[in-house]
Amino acid sequence: MTNGSNAGTIPVTVVSGPLGAGKTTLLNRVLDDPGGRDVAVIVNDMGEVNVDADRLARSAEEGDDPGIVDLSNGCICCRLQDDLVTEATRLAETRSFDVLLVESSGISEPIPVARTFLEGAEEGEIDPTDHYHLDTMVSVLDAYGFWKEFDAGASLPDDAEPDADRPLADVLIQAIEFCDVLLCNKSDMVPDEQLDEIEATIRTLQSRAEIVRTTYADVDPSLVLDTGRFDFTAATRSAGWKRALADENGDDDHNSDSHGGHDHATDRSAAEEHGVTSFVYTRERPFHPERLDDWLDTWTGNVIRAKGVFQLAGREAVMGLDQAGPAVQAGPIGEWDAEDDRRTRLVFIGSDLDETRIVEELDDCLVNDTELGSDESFDDPFPS
Repeated sequence: MTNGSNAGTIPVTVVSGPLGAGKTTLLNRVLDDPGGRDVAVIVNDMGEVNVDADRLARSAEEGDDPGIVDLSNGCICCRLQDDLVTEATRLAETRSFDVLLVESSGISEPIPVARTFLEGAEEGEIDPTDHYHLDTMVSVLDAYGFWKEFDAGASLPDDAEPDADRPLADVLIQAIEFCDVLLCNKSDMVPDEQLDEIEATIRTLQSRAEIVRTTYADVDPSLVLDTGRFDFTAATRSAGWKRALADENGDDDHNSDSHGGHDHATDRSAAEEHGVTSFVYTRERPFHPERLDDWLDTWTGNVIRAKGVFQLAGREAVMGLDQAGPAVQAGPIGEWDAEDDRRTRLVFIGSDLDETRIVEELDDCLVNDTELGSDESFDDPFPS
C-alpha cells in the first residue's frame, strides 16, 4: 500500500504499549508468520523478550546481518533516539528486507518515536526518510490492566506496572491516543460487558484507530504490516480532548480527518450507552493557586482523562493540566501571546461523570471578587 511519495522506501511499523501488554508476543507472532515478508526488527529494552534471533539469522546468507537489533538502557523516544536512526539506517544499507518492525519500550511515548522516522533525531545528521516511511503505529493495550487501572480498589496484574516515573494510566492513555491500529489484548481475561465499556471508552479517547480484540496478540500480519494507514495530521487530531475542544469552539476541521469509515454518531451513542461522556469546563476568571492545588490532590470521580490550559492568579504563564486516571500533572507550559484567548479550557472524559459536581468544585477554586481586586500575593504551590 505504498503511495507515490513513499515509492522505493521501506514501510515502518512501530509497536507501543505498556509493559506486559503483549508487544513482544505480537513480534513473535509476526516473525512466526510474516505473510511472505522479510521483516527486520529493532527492539527497545528487551528484558525478558523471547524474540528468536535465529529465526531471521537462518533466513540470511552467511555473513549477512541477521536483522534484529537490541537497543537497551534507555528509551528510543529520548535517550536512544539517535541510536534508533543510526541502527535503522545501518540495517537499510547492509540488508535487504520488506518491512521494519520497531518495538518501543513500555515507557516510551509514541509521538517522539513517530517523529524520529519523519524527521530524524534532534541532533542527528542522518535523514531516515531516505530509506523509510512511517507506515503504521500499533498500540497493544492490556485490556485486563486497563480495566483494573480504572476500577478503583482493584488490584493490577503483576506485569502491568511500568517504571515508577511513568504511571500505568499515563502509558495506557498515551498508547490509545496516538495509533492507527489498537490491539485490545488479553481480551479473554475480561468479561464481555466490561470489554464493551473499554471499547466505548477507547472510542471516546481515540476515534480513528482500528480496534481489534486479541488473545496472545494473535492477528493476521497484514493488519500491522505495510497497511498504509499512518496519517500524522489525522493522528495528532484524533485525541478525544482535542476533538472536544474543537466541538466547544465550533471548529469542524477535525471532521475532515480520515476515520476509516468510523461513524461519530454511532460511537458517541455507544459511549453514552456505557456511561462514557465528556465535557469542557471554560471560565475567564483565574484559579486561586492553593484551592486548586488542594482540589487536584483530593479530587474524586470517574475521570479517565483530563487535559487543557488554565489561568492561575499571580501567574502570567500558561498553565497546563494533564491527567490520566490517578496520574495528574499541572504546571507552566509557556507564555500567553498577545492574541491568545486566555480563558481556562479543560476537557474531562470519563465514565458516569458527575459534571455538575466537578463544575461546582472547580468554580469554588476560582478567585472571588475580593481576591481579584486586592493587591495581596498568593501562596503558589505549583512548579515554576
